[in-house]
Amino acid sequence: MNAPRFSIATPTRNALDKLTRCVGSVRGQRGTTLEHLVQDAQSTDGAAEWLARQSDLRAVSEADAGMYDAINRAWARSTGEFLSWLNSDEQYLPGTLAKVQAFFDAHPDVDVVFGNYIVADLQGRPVALRREIPFRSVYVANGFLYAQSCTLFFRRRLFEQGRLKLDSRFRYAADKELLLSLAAAGAVIRHIPDYLAVFGIDGTNLSTHPRAREESEQIRMAHGAFRSHTLRRLALACRRIERLLRGGYRDHPISYLYAADDLPRYLEYTVAKLGGRYSLADIEGRADTVRTVEP
Repeated sequence: MNAPRFSIATPTRNALDKLTRCVGSVRGQRGTTLEHLVQDAQSTDGAAEWLARQSDLRAVSEADAGMYDAINRAWARSTGEFLSWLNSDEQYLPGTLAKVQAFFDAHPDVDVVFGNYIVADLQGRPVALRREIPFRSVYVANGFLYAQSCTLFFRRRLFEQGRLKLDSRFRYAADKELLLSLAAAGAVIRHIPDYLAVFGIDGTNLSTHPRAREESEQIRMAHGAFRSHTLRRLALACRRIERLLRGGYRDHPISYLYAADDLPRYLEYTVAKLGGRYSLADIEGRADTVRTVEP
């Protein structure tokens, strides 16, 4: 058999309800071939038993050293041409893999792609629309990683070269370190100006942990961040201006399908006006209309 084009790693622990929906979003992909490698950290909520019944998943339940170690373990047993990871509280939108495949096929020089995403609450209702800008190391080194992991895809050649490995010494920001390291080594990173994924947020995401700030600062300094806070604020202002000029903050309508289970059965959310800003103090989504779409 030919190797699948995509290898998708999903690290999970005691998140069965979210995991089934994540799996549904992957099962709903069309126009390509894939393997879904679920790395379960010995869950006690029934996830391991559920995974054992899913013949289309390449699932392992074993102890690991955290999320990034779990992703590395899944990638180590992957066979696909393009590698990615999708956390259990995230989803790919229908058609995402076909779009990414077409982009990679049309741009053989590109090593990494990322795209826009929808921020949603735990019911999949939209909170904000994140329309991003091209990757610029100066912005990331002096601020935050705006290439969201659920929209990132990597060519296998990076893995074979030994460059596609998350540093599991970090617990909260290894993705930032990986992207900055790849960029410094000359990897070609490109942005697809299309919505690729749903990023679930409930206020407990790793990026919100207090230690995430400490790790990010350590990574910034290792990758040439400005020591001057004035210069850092200038870099942040430049990113905001570029995003503003590209329409990243503008309200606009959105309609999308959110996998409600593993079949998948979808919920179609539609909202007439939604922007790109949101606050962790107010993460309840809204939709003007919602309807069920059967598989």
